[in-house]
Amino acid sequence: MILITGATGTFGSHVANQLISNGEKIVVASSTKEKLESKFGGKAVIRSFNWGDNESYDAVLKDITTVYLIAPPFSVGFDKNVERFVTAASKNGVQHIVLTTAFGVDQAKGTSGYNSEQILKNSGINFTILRPNFIFQNFINYDLDFIKNGKIFYSAGNGATSYIDVRDVAAVSAIILMHPEKFTSQELTLTGTEALTHYEMADIFSEVLGRKVEYVNPTEEEYKATLNSYNVPANVYDFMATLYQGIKAGYMASVTSVVEDVLNKKPNSFRSFVKENKNIFNS
Repeated sequence: MILITGATGTFGSHVANQLISNGEKIVVASSTKEKLESKFGGKAVIRSFNWGDNESYDAVLKDITTVYLIAPPFSVGFDKNVERFVTAASKNGVQHIVLTTAFGVDQAKGTSGYNSEQILKNSGINFTILRPNFIFQNFINYDLDFIKNGKIFYSAGNGATSYIDVRDVAAVSAIILMHPEKFTSQELTLTGTEALTHYEMADIFSEVLGRKVEYVNPTEEEYKATLNSYNVPANVYDFMATLYQGIKAGYMASVTSVVEDVLNKKPNSFRSFVKENKNIFNS
């Protein structure tokens, strides 16, 4: 069976639903069993799992052959959990692990994501590594109030980013999980169709929503101070500020053909995403 970790999160839930719609029997796991029941009750096998509870590893891995593995949002030191998890997976006969990290992690030596990839690659278990860029859904999950107030508020300068729709990430992930033997030892960077600056995205928002949306482009200090005023934890806004400095430096702008190669169709565009969610942004 296929195990989906982080099944109540944005990535994990989309991957799980994609597999279910494809007729796969899957196990969904999270520390919040009530959320799992509300999302997947009657559609998947539900198992409680907590990264901090080593005893839950064997239980969640029972009869599992393939795993979708992803870190909780803004997690620090996740590589230590990956090391324990991979050891338990090997002991329980897991044959393939699909690890989702992030765009550019392979170049970020010493980070939790980089270390997690290395641990998996050296584990002896068959693997596929997925590195998606920022997802469109961030504008709904984290930035909706800003967009409703006519602002994009990131300290990303004029750097471009090849944002991707999480549903395209999920569709690619599902195919790999169903046919892991075709993707063994592959490391795939997933992006959308184009790299856009936040100025260009603000223009698209403005055109589609029929009202002005401005890219504010604060300094890194202003960005952190604003998030702090919203009671965002310091480790989160420090992490986010670092990511946006990467965008500013031009590190997140490359575009790959992975989604189209796997799905035989182009990934969703940013303009289409905004059109689809116009009512949400304008509510």
